[in-house]
Amino acid sequence: MRYLISFLFYSFLGHLAAQSFYFGPKVGPGLGFQKWNGNDNDALFAINADVFIESAPEDGTNIFYGSLGWRTRGSAWRYSGNGFFDVNSFDFRFRNIVLETGVKKMLGGNEDSRPYYFLGLRGEYTLTTNLKKYNAYNSLYFPNEAFTKRLLYGLSFGGGYEFAFRPMTRFFVEIGIHPDVNPQYQQPPLRNVIDPFFPGQTRTLEERVVRNFSLEIKFAMKFLRKVIYY
Repeated sequence: MRYLISFLFYSFLGHLAAQSFYFGPKVGPGLGFQKWNGNDNDALFAINADVFIESAPEDGTNIFYGSLGWRTRGSAWRYSGNGFFDVNSFDFRFRNIVLETGVKKMLGGNEDSRPYYFLGLRGEYTLTTNLKKYNAYNSLYFPNEAFTKRLLYGLSFGGGYEFAFRPMTRFFVEIGIHPDVNPQYQQPPLRNVIDPFFPGQTRTLEERVVRNFSLEIKFAMKFLRKVIYY
């Protein structure tokens, strides 16, 4: 899958080399979700960013895009202490480089404003995590970086709305859903794991197969690089 994504991305760049295209940045908040041992964790809030490039066909309907971005995937455990405002939390962050390619379908509207939907393939590589900070508990009750899967792939789909800003500049807002296909974290069953919350006691942990699922909102500007043939 990752070879297919890379092939499509670089083929797309080569296709754009001699044509007009749009390029620009995208940035916005996202919510990360994961299941640990079949249980839903609390959401993790993060700010994500991309740089992207997309085709500028004359009919402006079917647009191909590619992007390179930064994502913080993950989730959190949150629970209340003795008081209403006494909230304890443990967050699990996986900081990923993301390569994505896909197609956008523009719908109706006019040149000044129009909705669209998109569908893409996505490959990711985990550069760092924050899991080492839990080594201090000396318990595999908490996730361990050794079980992190570095190479990931998944799908991206959603929709948005695009507005004309200036003759060669456009603005758009989009909402995306990003499920992963393979796991971000995979830990085999473990016996006699020290329970950090009940000193002196141990427990058995089931296999942990953790996949990312993210909801993202992006705000973007795109600028036209126009190629004129003589």
